Amino acid sequence: MKSTALKMSLFGAVFSLGLAMLPLKANSHCDTESGPVAVAARNALQTGKFETVAIWVAETQSRELQERFQECLAVYRMGGQAKELAERYFMETAVRLHREAEGMSYTGLKPAQPLPRDIVEAEKALETGELKPLTNLLTTELEQETQKWFRSAVEAKKLRDQSLRSGREWVDAYVKYVIYVHGLHKTIKAGPAHGIGDDE
Repeated sequence: MKSTALKMSLFGAVFSLGLAMLPLKANSHCDTESGPVAVAARNALQTGKFETVAIWVAETQSRELQERFQECLAVYRMGGQAKELAERYFMETAVRLHREAEGMSYTGLKPAQPLPRDIVEAEKALETGELKPLTNLLTTELEQETQKWFRSAVEAKKLRDQSLRSGREWVDAYVKYVIYVHGLHKTIKAGPAHGIGDDE
């Protein structure tokens, strides 16, 4: 009984840190030069078709984006350095508005970078219509990570009564294992943290 109370107390104390244990950092690719929003903004200037980039922002932001589009398009067509500056400014504007629509902070347009494997597989699934490669990736990584924390807790449990230090190591391993599992389950059940749809 005492052991259970201790566990629950520890669980409550560290629960607020739960998500920090998860490898779920939002490695957003929407705020990079190679991301879909910046690419759409660049294509809109190249083709003169505003709708190409308008789909990436909320309806309430469309007017601001269109005003910037018309301004940048005129400068873009001048060519040379003016073209480059207009393209950069419009990409930044589109990304900023998109991030706001997601409810996320905007910290500037990042340099182009390789996409994380999970995003590559997610986008590939949309192109091919085949979800299995993506679910295989997620299942494999889920099993590997869960087993890692589980094995650590099991090994620590075997030695927990040997000394004060080993007892603390057991508590540390236990907390990390339970927090990982619980936080992961909450994330799965919660669904996406944000989108760009307008609230109704």
